[in-house]
Amino acid sequence: MQGYLSIGDFARLRNVNPKSLRYYERIGALLPAHVEEETGYRYYALEQLVELDMILMCLELNIPLRDAEQYRKPDQTLDIRQLLQDGQQKALEKLAHLRNTMQQMEGALRRIEENQRYQEQEGVYRRHLRQRLILRSPFTPSGGELEFKQSSTEIFLRGQSMGLLPAFTFPIGLIARRQGERIDTDIFLEVLQQKEDVTNLEVLPEGDYLCQQKPAQALDHIDALILEYFVQHPKANQVIITNMTSAYFDLKGPLLELQEQI
Repeated sequence: MQGYLSIGDFARLRNVNPKSLRYYERIGALLPAHVEEETGYRYYALEQLVELDMILMCLELNIPLRDAEQYRKPDQTLDIRQLLQDGQQKALEKLAHLRNTMQQMEGALRRIEENQRYQEQEGVYRRHLRQRLILRSPFTPSGGELEFKQSSTEIFLRGQSMGLLPAFTFPIGLIARRQGERIDTDIFLEVLQQKEDVTNLEVLPEGDYLCQQKPAQALDHIDALILEYFVQHPKANQVIITNMTSAYFDLKGPLLELQEQI
Protein backbone atom coordinates (compact mmCIF):
# COMPACT_ATOMS: atom_id res chain seq x y z
CA MET A 1 0.00 0.00 0.00
CA GLN A 2 1.47 3.31 -1.11
CA GLY A 3 2.89 5.46 1.67
CA TYR A 4 2.83 2.65 4.23
CA LEU A 5 5.02 -0.30 5.19
CA SER A 6 3.76 -3.84 5.45
CA ILE A 7 4.01 -5.47 8.88
CA GLY A 8 6.96 -7.54 7.66
CA ASP A 9 8.88 -4.57 6.27
CA PHE A 10 8.17 -2.48 9.36
CA ALA A 11 9.35 -5.30 11.63
CA ARG A 12 12.60 -5.69 9.67
CA LEU A 13 13.50 -2.03 10.25
CA ARG A 14 14.08 -2.89 13.93
CA ASN A 15 14.76 -6.60 13.57
CA VAL A 16 11.68 -7.68 15.50
CA ASN A 17 9.26 -10.51 14.81
CA PRO A 18 5.93 -9.56 13.15
CA LYS A 19 4.27 -11.63 15.89
CA SER A 20 5.63 -9.09 18.38
CA LEU A 21 3.95 -6.27 16.47
CA ARG A 22 0.64 -8.16 16.59
CA TYR A 23 1.09 -8.53 20.36
CA TYR A 24 1.84 -4.80 20.76
CA GLU A 25 -1.35 -4.10 18.82
CA ARG A 26 -3.35 -6.52 20.96
CA ILE A 27 -2.38 -4.76 24.20
CA GLY A 28 -2.81 -1.32 22.65
CA ALA A 29 0.88 -0.33 22.79
CA LEU A 30 1.32 0.14 19.02
CA LEU A 31 -1.62 0.21 16.62
CA PRO A 32 -1.20 -0.10 12.83
CA ALA A 33 -1.66 3.09 10.86
CA HIS A 34 -4.04 1.26 8.52
CA VAL A 35 -5.81 -2.12 8.42
CA GLU A 36 -7.39 -3.36 5.19
CA GLU A 37 -10.93 -4.49 5.92
CA GLU A 38 -11.01 -7.20 3.25
CA THR A 39 -7.66 -8.85 3.91
CA GLY A 40 -6.88 -7.79 7.46
CA TYR A 41 -3.38 -6.79 6.36
CA ARG A 42 -1.63 -4.41 8.75
CA TYR A 43 0.31 -1.38 7.54
CA TYR A 44 2.51 1.03 9.46
CA ALA A 45 3.74 4.56 8.83
CA LEU A 46 7.48 5.21 8.89
CA GLU A 47 6.91 7.81 11.61
CA GLN A 48 5.71 5.02 13.94
CA LEU A 49 9.29 3.90 14.36
CA VAL A 50 9.41 6.39 17.24
CA GLU A 51 6.67 4.45 19.00
CA LEU A 52 8.35 1.14 18.27
CA ASP A 53 11.62 2.48 19.64
CA MET A 54 9.74 3.51 22.79
CA ILE A 55 8.46 -0.04 23.20
CA LEU A 56 11.89 -1.58 22.64
CA MET A 57 13.41 0.85 25.14
CA CYS A 58 10.81 -0.12 27.73
CA LEU A 59 11.54 -3.79 27.18
CA GLU A 60 15.30 -3.23 27.47
CA LEU A 61 14.85 -1.34 30.74
CA ASN A 62 12.25 -3.75 32.17
CA ILE A 63 9.43 -1.20 32.07
CA PRO A 64 6.15 -3.15 31.64
CA LEU A 65 4.53 -2.28 28.33
CA ARG A 66 1.21 -1.65 29.99
CA ASP A 67 2.96 1.08 32.00
CA ALA A 68 4.21 2.66 28.79
CA GLU A 69 0.82 4.31 28.36
CA GLN A 70 1.79 6.77 31.10
CA TYR A 71 3.96 8.49 28.48
CA ARG A 72 0.94 9.28 26.30
CA LYS A 73 -1.13 12.38 26.82
CA PRO A 74 -4.94 12.26 26.50
CA ASP A 75 -4.66 13.18 22.81
CA GLN A 76 -2.26 10.20 22.36
CA THR A 77 0.77 12.48 21.91
CA LEU A 78 3.93 10.69 22.99
CA ASP A 79 5.92 12.46 25.75
CA ILE A 80 9.37 11.64 24.40
CA ARG A 81 11.25 13.83 26.86
CA GLN A 82 9.76 12.13 29.94
CA LEU A 83 10.35 8.71 28.40
CA LEU A 84 14.00 9.49 27.73
CA GLN A 85 14.51 10.98 31.19
CA ASP A 86 13.01 7.92 32.88
CA GLY A 87 14.90 5.67 30.49
CA GLN A 88 18.16 7.42 31.35
CA GLN A 89 17.57 6.88 35.06
CA LYS A 90 16.75 3.20 34.51
CA ALA A 91 19.86 2.79 32.35
CA LEU A 92 22.04 4.35 35.08
CA GLU A 93 20.56 1.96 37.64
CA LYS A 94 21.18 -0.97 35.32
CA LEU A 95 24.76 0.18 34.72
CA ALA A 96 25.39 0.44 38.47
CA HIS A 97 24.04 -3.09 38.90
CA LEU A 98 26.35 -4.39 36.17
CA ARG A 99 29.33 -2.66 37.79
CA ASN A 100 28.48 -4.32 41.10
CA THR A 101 28.16 -7.70 39.41
CA MET A 102 31.55 -7.22 37.75
CA GLN A 103 33.08 -6.36 41.11
CA GLN A 104 31.58 -9.50 42.64
CA MET A 105 32.85 -11.72 39.81
CA GLU A 106 36.32 -10.19 39.89
CA GLY A 107 36.48 -10.79 43.63
CA ALA A 108 35.33 -14.39 43.24
CA LEU A 109 37.88 -15.11 40.50
CA ARG A 110 40.64 -13.61 42.63
CA ARG A 111 39.61 -15.85 45.55
CA ILE A 112 39.66 -18.92 43.34
CA GLU A 113 43.17 -18.12 42.11
CA GLU A 114 44.45 -17.39 45.61
CA ASN A 115 42.89 -20.54 47.07
CA GLN A 116 44.03 -22.79 44.24
CA ARG A 117 47.51 -23.27 45.67
CA TYR A 118 46.10 -24.26 49.08
CA GLN A 119 43.40 -26.71 47.95
CA GLU A 120 43.41 -29.88 50.09
CA GLN A 121 46.51 -28.72 51.96
CA GLU A 122 47.22 -31.02 54.89
CA GLY A 123 48.14 -29.88 58.38
CA VAL A 124 48.84 -26.30 59.41
CA TYR A 125 50.10 -23.89 56.77
CA ARG A 126 50.82 -20.19 56.54
CA ARG A 127 49.20 -17.83 54.06
CA HIS A 128 48.78 -14.11 53.48
CA LEU A 129 45.19 -12.86 53.41
CA ARG A 130 43.84 -9.56 52.13
CA GLN A 131 41.88 -7.13 54.25
CA ARG A 132 38.21 -8.10 54.57
CA LEU A 133 35.27 -5.82 55.34
CA ILE A 134 32.56 -7.56 57.36
CA LEU A 135 29.15 -7.19 58.96
CA ARG A 136 28.81 -9.38 62.04
CA SER A 137 26.14 -10.60 64.48
CA PRO A 138 26.15 -12.84 67.59
CA PHE A 139 25.86 -16.56 66.86
CA THR A 140 25.04 -19.64 68.95
CA PRO A 141 27.32 -22.48 67.74
CA SER A 142 25.51 -25.21 69.70
CA GLY A 143 22.70 -25.03 67.11
CA GLY A 144 24.91 -26.70 64.51
CA GLU A 145 24.41 -26.46 60.75
CA LEU A 146 20.70 -25.57 60.99
CA GLU A 147 21.44 -22.56 63.18
CA PHE A 148 24.26 -21.61 60.82
CA LYS A 149 21.95 -21.66 57.78
CA GLN A 150 19.23 -19.66 59.54
CA SER A 151 21.72 -17.08 60.80
CA SER A 152 23.31 -16.90 57.33
CA THR A 153 19.94 -15.99 55.81
CA GLU A 154 19.32 -13.37 58.48
CA ILE A 155 22.66 -11.62 58.04
CA PHE A 156 22.31 -11.72 54.24
CA LEU A 157 18.93 -9.99 54.51
CA ARG A 158 20.32 -7.51 57.01
CA GLY A 159 23.20 -6.64 54.67
CA GLN A 160 20.79 -6.34 51.76
CA SER A 161 18.56 -3.93 53.70
CA MET A 162 21.64 -1.79 54.38
CA GLY A 163 22.52 -1.65 50.68
CA LEU A 164 25.71 -3.65 51.10
CA LEU A 165 27.24 -5.72 48.31
CA PRO A 166 28.22 -9.23 49.45
CA ALA A 167 31.07 -11.22 48.02
CA PHE A 168 29.92 -13.47 45.18
CA THR A 169 30.65 -16.94 46.57
CA PHE A 170 29.26 -17.85 49.99
CA PRO A 171 30.84 -14.93 51.90
CA ILE A 172 29.68 -16.20 55.31
CA GLY A 173 32.02 -17.07 58.15
CA LEU A 174 32.37 -17.36 61.91
CA ILE A 175 34.64 -15.58 64.37
CA ALA A 176 35.21 -17.27 67.74
CA ARG A 177 36.97 -15.29 70.50
CA ARG A 178 38.24 -16.70 73.77
CA GLN A 179 37.42 -14.47 76.76
CA GLY A 180 38.98 -16.22 79.73
CA GLU A 181 36.88 -19.34 80.26
CA ARG A 182 34.15 -18.09 77.91
CA ILE A 183 34.05 -18.38 74.11
CA ASP A 184 31.97 -15.82 72.18
CA THR A 185 31.07 -16.51 68.56
CA ASP A 186 29.81 -14.19 65.83
CA ILE A 187 28.62 -14.93 62.31
CA PHE A 188 29.84 -12.51 59.65
CA LEU A 189 29.01 -11.48 56.10
CA GLU A 190 31.90 -10.30 53.96
CA VAL A 191 31.02 -7.31 51.78
CA LEU A 192 32.81 -5.72 48.84
CA GLN A 193 31.75 -2.11 49.20
CA GLN A 194 30.75 0.21 51.98
CA LYS A 195 28.14 2.92 51.77
CA GLU A 196 29.33 6.14 53.36
CA ASP A 197 26.52 6.17 55.92
CA VAL A 198 27.21 2.62 57.17
CA THR A 199 29.27 2.81 60.36
CA ASN A 200 28.85 -0.61 61.99
CA LEU A 201 31.17 -2.55 59.68
CA GLU A 202 34.45 -4.02 60.83
CA VAL A 203 37.74 -4.95 59.20
CA LEU A 204 39.55 -8.25 59.34
CA PRO A 205 43.09 -6.96 58.84
CA GLU A 206 45.45 -7.95 56.06
CA GLY A 207 48.28 -10.12 57.27
CA ASP A 208 49.76 -13.57 57.71
CA TYR A 209 47.55 -16.31 59.10
CA LEU A 210 48.12 -19.86 60.29
CA CYS A 211 45.49 -21.98 58.57
CA GLN A 212 44.17 -25.51 58.47
CA GLN A 213 41.30 -27.16 56.63
CA LYS A 214 38.26 -29.13 57.72
CA PRO A 215 35.51 -30.84 55.68
CA ALA A 216 32.21 -29.02 55.23
CA GLN A 217 30.53 -31.63 57.46
CA ALA A 218 32.31 -30.07 60.45
CA LEU A 219 29.52 -27.46 60.43
CA ASP A 220 27.26 -30.15 61.91
CA HIS A 221 29.10 -29.69 65.23
CA ILE A 222 30.37 -26.11 65.18
CA ASP A 223 30.69 -25.85 68.96
CA ALA A 224 32.88 -28.95 69.05
CA LEU A 225 34.99 -27.64 66.15
CA ILE A 226 35.64 -24.35 67.94
CA LEU A 227 36.36 -25.96 71.31
CA GLU A 228 38.75 -28.45 69.70
CA TYR A 229 40.66 -25.63 68.04
CA PHE A 230 41.22 -23.71 71.26
CA VAL A 231 42.25 -26.89 73.09
CA GLN A 232 44.83 -27.64 70.40
CA HIS A 233 45.98 -23.99 70.27
CA PRO A 234 46.06 -22.82 73.91
CA LYS A 235 47.70 -19.49 73.03
CA ALA A 236 45.08 -18.54 70.41
CA ASN A 237 42.55 -15.86 71.33
CA GLN A 238 40.58 -15.83 68.08
CA VAL A 239 39.89 -18.11 65.14
CA ILE A 240 38.08 -17.32 61.88
CA ILE A 241 36.17 -20.12 60.13
CA THR A 242 35.30 -19.57 56.50
CA ASN A 243 35.02 -21.53 53.28
CA MET A 244 37.59 -22.26 50.59
CA THR A 245 36.19 -20.89 47.31
CA SER A 246 37.21 -23.28 44.55
CA ALA A 247 36.88 -23.43 40.77
CA TYR A 248 34.32 -26.26 40.92
CA PHE A 249 31.10 -26.69 42.86
CA ASP A 250 31.01 -29.76 45.09
CA LEU A 251 27.63 -31.00 46.31
CA LYS A 252 29.30 -32.04 49.57
CA GLY A 253 30.04 -28.38 50.22
CA PRO A 254 33.26 -26.36 50.15
CA LEU A 255 36.17 -27.10 52.42
CA LEU A 256 36.36 -25.00 55.57
CA GLU A 257 39.46 -23.03 56.43
CA LEU A 258 40.32 -22.12 60.01
CA GLN A 259 42.43 -18.96 60.17
CA GLU A 260 44.39 -17.53 63.08
CA GLN A 261 46.24 -14.27 62.56
CA ILE A 262 49.90 -14.38 63.51
